[in-house]
Amino acid sequence: MRLLPLFGLLVIVVAVVVAAMALRRPSQRSEATVAEARRHAGRISLVALVAGVVAALGAGYTANLSWITGEALAGRAGVALISMPLAFGLAHTGTVLVGELTWPKPAGDVRRARLVRRGLLDSVPRWLLRLALATLAAGLLIVVAGALLSGPDGRTVTVTAADGQLSGAAAPFAGVDYGGPTAAGLVFLAALTFAALWVVAERPALGTADERAEAVLRRASAHRVLRGATTAALVAVGGLLTVSGLSIRNAAMSVVETGSVNGVAVGAAVGALPWIGGFLAVLGFLAILAGVGLFTARAPRRPADAPLPTGH
Repeated sequence: MRLLPLFGLLVIVVAVVVAAMALRRPSQRSEATVAEARRHAGRISLVALVAGVVAALGAGYTANLSWITGEALAGRAGVALISMPLAFGLAHTGTVLVGELTWPKPAGDVRRARLVRRGLLDSVPRWLLRLALATLAAGLLIVVAGALLSGPDGRTVTVTAADGQLSGAAAPFAGVDYGGPTAAGLVFLAALTFAALWVVAERPALGTADERAEAVLRRASAHRVLRGATTAALVAVGGLLTVSGLSIRNAAMSVVETGSVNGVAVGAAVGALPWIGGFLAVLGFLAILAGVGLFTARAPRRPADAPLPTGH
C-alpha cells in the first residue's frame, strides 16, 4: 500500500494527456509536419514537466495520510520524500510516452516513407544511457546492502564495538522500510523508460526527405525520455544514500564518543565509520545535484532556420 502514491496519480495524468492529445489533427504537408513535430515536442516537454511536479507533490502528500493503510506508520515522512522523485519520474516518462504515441503524421493523397532499420538504442545518447544504467545499478545495490545491514524494523542501522559493550543506532537507513518502495519505483521506472524508448524507435518517420530533421527529432525524443527518468532516479538514489550515510555516521559517532568517555577502545574499523558515512552522505548529495542539473540539459535540436533540401 505504500506504493500507491507512485501509481495512482500517474494513471490520472496519463489519461488526461491522452484525451487532450487525441484531439490533434494531422498535418497535410511534409514541411508542416516537421514544424508541427517541433511544436509537439515543446508541448510534450511542458506537459510532462507539469505532470511530474503534480505527481511528486501528490505523492508526498498522500504518503503522509494515515487512511492509506489505516494505521500510523513510523517513517512515513521518509517514504513520502522517497516517493516524490519517483512519482515525478513515472509521471514525466509516462507523459512523454503518450506524446510519442501521438506524434504528428503526414496526411493526404501522397506520402513518403523510407525503409530504414532502426534499433532500440540507435537514437539514444550513449552518455545518458550509461548514466541511467549506472544509477539503476547503484540504487539496487544500495537497497540490497541496506536490507542486509538494517535492524529488524527495516529503517535503523546499528553499530557495535568492544565485543558488544558499546552500540549506537540511528535512522533513517536504507532498509526494507525505505528500500522496498525505492526498488519498486526504480524497477517500474526502468520498465516505463524501456517502453518509451521502444515507442521512439518504432515511431513512423516524418513525411520529409530532410534526413537531418528526422534524425535530430528522434534523438531529441530519446533524450527527453532518458533525461526525466534519470533525473528522478538520481535524486531518489542520492537521497537514500545521503540519509543512510548520515545515519551510519551518527551511529558510529555515538559509539566513538561513548568509548572515549568510558576509556573503551572501539577499534580502527568503527573509528573509520564516521568518515565513511560522511563520504557516502556527500556522494549522495552530489548525486541529487547532478540529477537536478541533468534536467536542464537541452535535447538535441535542428536550428529553426536551417534550410530544407532542394525540392521542398
